[in-house]
Amino acid sequence: MIPPIMYGRRQVPPTWRHLLLIHRYASKPPGHAGFGKPRQMFNQPELLPISRLLAETGATDIVINGHEHAALLIGGKWRSVESGFVDETSVAAAARLLISLGGRQIDQAHPWANVDIDGKLRVHAILASAINSKTHISIRVHAARSVALEQLVQVGMVAHSQAATLRKILARRESFIISGAAGVGKTTLLRALLSEAAVERVITIEDVAELNLNSATCVHLVSRSANVEGAGEVSMQQLLIESLRMRPDRIAVGEIRSAELLTWLQAINTGHCASATIHANSIDEVADRMVGIAIASGLLASDVERLIAQSVDWLIHISSHDAKRSIEIRRNRERS
Repeated sequence: MIPPIMYGRRQVPPTWRHLLLIHRYASKPPGHAGFGKPRQMFNQPELLPISRLLAETGATDIVINGHEHAALLIGGKWRSVESGFVDETSVAAAARLLISLGGRQIDQAHPWANVDIDGKLRVHAILASAINSKTHISIRVHAARSVALEQLVQVGMVAHSQAATLRKILARRESFIISGAAGVGKTTLLRALLSEAAVERVITIEDVAELNLNSATCVHLVSRSANVEGAGEVSMQQLLIESLRMRPDRIAVGEIRSAELLTWLQAINTGHCASATIHANSIDEVADRMVGIAIASGLLASDVERLIAQSVDWLIHISSHDAKRSIEIRRNRERS
């Protein structure tokens, strides 16, 4: 069982909300209520307002909409706060610096980018331009420590019987796809499952590094956008093709969005053990969602429908109601 966690004189019970808090902040206990001491990962003056927002206890997402408004997602609910920026120029400077820390750049010609910073933050920024009159920054705070499958059982997200089923899926090397809305914990569950197979050669493919498996046998591949000259792009599909030549025991795609879907399905159909996540509102909509991606990518719906029936063994869906997560596991009926 997860014991109560002490923060000063307070005990934090092991609920799903507090599990997120514990694993994101266990290595750095919070200070006083409200804005605490800014995180030391940002010492640049331009980023001090963001450091103060990051110091807010339990914040899993931060959004900044120009200099006049910011909001924190805490316990599944948004709370408006002051951004700490004095004008739009200071917000734009922070956005440029954040993106540069992730190895990319933004300007008026290419006003948006999505980066990972030190495996701790996922940052998306879009500069004020013809698209929008304000600079917008969106930050996802990664867990400071990985969440194990057994911990998801203890906080009630996964039932004991479901955990047993998930472990059988892994042991039998069956393919699966995890679906759900944004922010419900798809990556958290996928990471927990892959951690159960950490002794294997697992190759992860993502557009922003989030899985970050702590294993010497794991290989992490991250896609890359084209530079300002339009060169240097490395797509998810290209990385997936390369991964097939790297003698993987398992292949995991952080999120399927585009043409990599067909390659992923074909990899499973040719004997590879693979998993992925996808956005979908319900478990019944997963197949339709994949077909929609196929059509948008210029693929034939009939080809994808056939491959889904032949390849995907299990559908796993995560739901969230009043900040409480639960999962549904279903064998792909086409393969039953």
